Amino acid sequence: METDRPRLALVYSMLDPAGSGAAARLIELLGGSKTQCPRAAECHELPDGTLLAGFPLEQVRFEFLDETPDPRADAVVVLSRHASQSGRPTLTTHHTGNPTDSAALGGEPLRLAISAPPLSSLLLRLYRAEAENMGLLEKYEVSLEATHHGPTGNKKPLVFIEIGSTPEEWRDRKAQEAMARAVARALEEPLPRCEPAAGFGGTHYPRKFTMLHLEGETCFGHIIPKYAFARGVPDRIIADAVSSTWPTPARVAVIEKKSLRAADRWRVNAVMESMGVPVRVV
Repeated sequence: METDRPRLALVYSMLDPAGSGAAARLIELLGGSKTQCPRAAECHELPDGTLLAGFPLEQVRFEFLDETPDPRADAVVVLSRHASQSGRPTLTTHHTGNPTDSAALGGEPLRLAISAPPLSSLLLRLYRAEAENMGLLEKYEVSLEATHHGPTGNKKPLVFIEIGSTPEEWRDRKAQEAMARAVARALEEPLPRCEPAAGFGGTHYPRKFTMLHLEGETCFGHIIPKYAFARGVPDRIIADAVSSTWPTPARVAVIEKKSLRAADRWRVNAVMESMGVPVRVV
């Protein structure tokens, strides 16, 4: 069974070759007409009425998505690049927020944005399917990412869909097309009915959570990784990882046992018990 389709808005940074390239591929694929959107340097209305807007600043600073491009949108999808020191080629989705007191990449410290687990699940599964159809899986890894960077202040849920992790991949026209095709299909398909979850533990690319997410029965919103706990994650953020989730709070907390210290597992369990949220260990 599936839920109804949400009204989406699509945004990207004009400073980002991956996001702006995927936006261009999307317009090539679907068509659309130029229009005006507040604060946007360029804006298109796609044939189904979805607004696609480019802004002249980095996407981690997009703290205005409740007002533009579409105040009526239920959720926002951010077309984006991903950078990493490892340089691994990746096709990813993730939610935004700063689970520790560091906010080096936008947003406020110790604040999580609103996550959208079913939308992330739909996007990542479509992204993998399009990448497979285009022969990209020999080069690119499809994965969730842990919650990181801004923006954090929007009331609308948002999902980043990304190409990583170097300029070579950001400018890869095939990867841009795979993103565009995945987003185009997401505009047409209802959200999957899945069990929304918050994840605790794992690496930045949490393999176990990704496998569950792609299988479709469990869909992840915020993922607080092992390295964030090492830097200090307060109990309030553990609780927010469950409550800051759309369209309903997370119904289960999933802990990757091997990657979290016993003391951190105990804290997660204690917070979940106080909230009446079951815990599952993988």
